[in-house]
Amino acid sequence: MRRPVIGRAAFSLVEVVLALGVVVFCLVTVVGLMTAGIGSSHAASEQTTLENILTAVVTDLRSTPNPPAATPALGLGTAQPSPVYGIPVPAAGAPVAASTAPSYSVFLGSNGEKVTSAATARYLLSVWTSVPGGNRQEIIVRLLFSWPAQASYVNAAGSVENVIVLNRS
Repeated sequence: MRRPVIGRAAFSLVEVVLALGVVVFCLVTVVGLMTAGIGSSHAASEQTTLENILTAVVTDLRSTPNPPAATPALGLGTAQPSPVYGIPVPAAGAPVAASTAPSYSVFLGSNGEKVTSAATARYLLSVWTSVPGGNRQEIIVRLLFSWPAQASYVNAAGSVENVIVLNRS
């Protein structure tokens, strides 16, 4: 008496190829998502660093003492440099027209420290100041951080901008 031949359970070559195709598709998707996540994480880290530096710059500008009252005949009251970054803050009440070119630029390192050359800098801080005419005591300051520092703010790889108003009353 012969025993009946019982087939062994196995995968066919077609099933193996389909399974490998699904696995490869999933791995390619995961790798694509990881690269997007890494880029997003880097951008968020850059944004956080710049927000911390922005806070330091704004604090520096707000701690700048008021210049003497504007007296054009004596040349007083034109601008007072900020204590840390040396950003000139004009006197309130003496109109300063808005300009398309920055009134001041400074190179900053990765921790927000002021550096002397673009070669060692990570960021370029461009500052525009304007003072409305009349008896107003506000100074409008536009801050634009751009990177890399070697590039002009016009063609930078990335930038963060903020506008603040200093009340000098």
